[in-house]
Amino acid sequence: RQAFLDGAFTVPGDGCIDFEPIIFSLKEINYNGWIVVEAEQDPAKANPLIYAKKGYKYLKDLLIKSGVEIINDK
Repeated sequence: RQAFLDGAFTVPGDGCIDFEPIIFSLKEINYNGWIVVEAEQDPAKANPLIYAKKGYKYLKDLLIKSGVEIINDK
């Protein structure tokens, strides 16, 4: 709990991990499953809805760039 209160975690697109090679690898193996964004920051410092939307947009943009078909975009 203290780690996320201290800001150790963030959503894709906000941290230091480059998700592009991961998304392209999923494309190469024809991955057909869920991708989930969790926003586990201190809500007093980072609004969970705003950060979840930020991570979602970042991953969606990478999926589109890689040519992965997005089936249930809600």
